Amino acid sequence: MNNIKKLRKNLKNFKVDGYLIPKNDDYFNEYVSESNDRLKFISNFSGSAGFAIILKNKNYLFVDGRYTIQAKIQSGKNFKVITIPEKFPKDILKTKIRIGFDPKLHCESYLNFLFNFKNIILQPINKNLIDAVWSNKPKNLVKPFFTLARKNVGQSFHIKINKVKNILLKNKVDCLLITAPENVAWILNIRGYDSSFSPIPNARLLIDNKGDIDFFADVKKIKKIKKKFAKKIKFYDESKLESKLRNLTKKTIWLDRLSCSIHYKNLLIKKNKIIIKLDPIYLLKSVKNSIEIKNMKKSHILDGIALTKFLFWLKKNFK
Repeated sequence: MNNIKKLRKNLKNFKVDGYLIPKNDDYFNEYVSESNDRLKFISNFSGSAGFAIILKNKNYLFVDGRYTIQAKIQSGKNFKVITIPEKFPKDILKTKIRIGFDPKLHCESYLNFLFNFKNIILQPINKNLIDAVWSNKPKNLVKPFFTLARKNVGQSFHIKINKVKNILLKNKVDCLLITAPENVAWILNIRGYDSSFSPIPNARLLIDNKGDIDFFADVKKIKKIKKKFAKKIKFYDESKLESKLRNLTKKTIWLDRLSCSIHYKNLLIKKNKIIIKLDPIYLLKSVKNSIEIKNMKKSHILDGIALTKFLFWLKKNFK
């Protein structure tokens, strides 16, 4: 509760009535590291989906039906738990209200879906108000990215880059900002350790219609993969992405509507033409090649064996 009180003091400083805290991190991952789990820090809720709104005198935690009971146990003391889709923010926030949010943690389409109502004014704040009160934040464990062999993925990264390049040319787009880590993983055949339950690499790419790529990530994570991509890719620390985007002018830039934050959109929109659509990689990777199909079948067999072994053990030992 002390952390909530500290947060409320900041509401006055930024002249807002409340603050929005999502579960996701700035890569829009479902499962986030301990140091990025701002929702758990402020509410004690540990589920994989949800968001909180802290007002001057009330706290709301919105979850889906999977987590209603869990949320009440973990957070019910300090938060009113609301189950979506039984109720939405519009059903709770009925008077005129100004809600602050971190533009790095939200994409426009999702915010519009939840809060596009006349009485709700959303105010971007370029400082995370949870981080401002989180004094003993745990450090992230940094592990390097690694590459997958072509025999396991069926297609080289050269072919995949060429496919994206051709789509950009066909649509008369100068470049694509790839903000979803799973799409970075697919196009370059790389993986990482940035999520507890999925081998995704927290990285972003800027690819132009010539097939040239700027790669942005924690420099400690790219040591093992740099040599393989040296001729085609320029590597930068993730902190350099903002300055790169600020310096782009008179370009037509494709942004993914699912994973591009409002922050990055705002950096680009002043000097460039912006196209907000689904990242074309989602469609490309949905069509599986023969190696991928073979490996999917193998994975399902291994998964089935593991489940069968567990059920056998359970039936013999449940008493």
